[in-house]
Amino acid sequence: MNYFIKRDLQEYGPYTLSELQRYVASGNVLLTDLCHSEGATDWMPVSQVIGNIPVPVAAPAPTPASAAAAAAALYPAPPSLHWGIAVLLGVLTCGLFGWVWAIVQANWMKKVQPTSKALVLWSVAVLLFLITVIMNTMPDNAAKGLAIVTRLGGAILWITASFSMKNSMEEHYNTAEPMGLDLNGVMTFFFNVYYFQYHFTQINEARKRQGVFA
Repeated sequence: MNYFIKRDLQEYGPYTLSELQRYVASGNVLLTDLCHSEGATDWMPVSQVIGNIPVPVAAPAPTPASAAAAAAALYPAPPSLHWGIAVLLGVLTCGLFGWVWAIVQANWMKKVQPTSKALVLWSVAVLLFLITVIMNTMPDNAAKGLAIVTRLGGAILWITASFSMKNSMEEHYNTAEPMGLDLNGVMTFFFNVYYFQYHFTQINEARKRQGVFA
């Protein structure tokens, strides 16, 4: 059976009983609005039509925190090493740890954003740095001259990879996992891997507060 609704001389409908219940639950139809069924002419309050029939409770709208947690659960957590430990390891290894950790970060970025170029760029940069180290051990002047070229090429690729990583992180954490991430260009240029790890530490702590451990 279908029902018509009347409010302030305006008529609406027809609605099925389930639709009427849903509109009452959402507040679009008031219990004091008038109503009559098809084939009837007498208007009566909606409350008399609903009677003892349970009105379905509208599901609460998801809060921003729960929506963010749901989005985060779809993606693996970023590298979880605390940024302070990463800096310490970088100092103790004369920067070699930074090379390794850059690949770890970029590999994670590739998983959550397959279009990221940071992994390829950082991998080539590390390869050029390793070639530079080997060339510098050779007594040949030509080798040492080539080492200057590979060091320069590696440095350029390293910075390019760092800003590629920055862009990928900002895109991911402002779309797929909206956290309003905004990375500083100067900090990216000078501290890149360790600067990113600082933000990864903050992100992982936020995920834990939201109950996301994936």
